[in-house]
Amino acid sequence: MVVYFDDIFVYSKNEHEHNDHSTQVMLVLECKKLLGNLKKCAFFNPEVTFVGYVVTGDGIKANESKVEAI
Repeated sequence: MVVYFDDIFVYSKNEHEHNDHSTQVMLVLECKKLLGNLKKCAFFNPEVTFVGYVVTGDGIKANESKVEAI
């Protein structure tokens, strides 16, 4: 899991682990009385853009749209 300000990125080796990891994160948020925005949530995605990077099962690369802007 990676937390960056108000974003939480949960990554796992397989769907079973991801389900367990996501459940653990939700339990901690509930325990601390923190809420998430369901509209911003995405689960079981093979590719995610996070903090300017594209994260996949193959690795991490720069987001091309950010590179073009520079």
